[in-house]
Amino acid sequence: MSSITHQELTHVIKGVHDELRKSYQLIGDFDHVWNCHLADVNIRKAYASAMIKLATEVWNDKESRIHWSYKTCIDYFLNDGIKHSLLRELKIQRKWSPSFGEDIEYLCHLSEEKNNYKNFDRKLQLLDVGSCYNPFSKFPIFECLAIDITPATKDVVQCDFLKLKVLHENDDACNHADLRILYESIDIVVFSLVLEYLPAREQRFKFCLKAWDVLRKNGLLIIITPDSKSLQHNAPMMKSWKKCLEHIGFFRFKYEKLTHLHCMAFRKTNRILDSSFCLQSLSELMFIPQDFKKYELSKTYTERAEHENLNVIQQFSVLPSDYSFENQG
Repeated sequence: MSSITHQELTHVIKGVHDELRKSYQLIGDFDHVWNCHLADVNIRKAYASAMIKLATEVWNDKESRIHWSYKTCIDYFLNDGIKHSLLRELKIQRKWSPSFGEDIEYLCHLSEEKNNYKNFDRKLQLLDVGSCYNPFSKFPIFECLAIDITPATKDVVQCDFLKLKVLHENDDACNHADLRILYESIDIVVFSLVLEYLPAREQRFKFCLKAWDVLRKNGLLIIITPDSKSLQHNAPMMKSWKKCLEHIGFFRFKYEKLTHLHCMAFRKTNRILDSSFCLQSLSELMFIPQDFKKYELSKTYTERAEHENLNVIQQFSVLPSDYSFENQG
């Protein structure tokens, strides 16, 4: 694929993101902005077409976000990743509270949970949000549910994750056509190049809250977000996201900065939202650099037609001869 085509595809992607953020900044109502975007089918289809071409024809597949996510899942679920993550959390807890290390109940829980997936005899349930073309379906270890507001392939379910319903065991799921997912029924949730699509921090925060709801205990949340700058350049953003996710109830398992990506994996913990933080304060932590770009209403100049010029001349010709603009207060 030529570089010109690559640039054109990237321009489509960035253009949609930019228009969403501009609309949100100027209007201030992210529900209204998002609903208008959902109603614009042509724009969403152009975005989906550009994304699948970039992902399948341009990007290096062997070093991609998909393979990073796959290898991370293997390490976590099959190669003692859960055990090491639990031990690391225990070590941190001991550091801040020495008596915590003597909590026999927690140590028993640790022993019970460390091999939770070691000998499982089923496929891992993976929810790919903003999937576009269901790339994880090629791995036999996963049973994938791929969702997107604008699917590019038939094996992706059209669904807005913000509006997806999470059912509890006693909830009535009958007579509902909308997609619904059972609470704590998913092993892996993937947000790959999707959080930066959302124009508002509140939406990104809601995504993470809902991921916690659908994940099983010790389930894995994978977040991939683009960044071609150096590791240190957007370090404050990564630190801020980590802080927010920890208060929601996630413990970071792995982080890696690739050439063009931040790749993160978080384990769902037993912790709940810290009451000392209000939800609004936490949502503010889910910022991206583009949130700080200032937009202005576009000012377009349209040249008047000849008949409009004649009309203006006639209007001024009827003014009194002693009319003065300087005397108008």
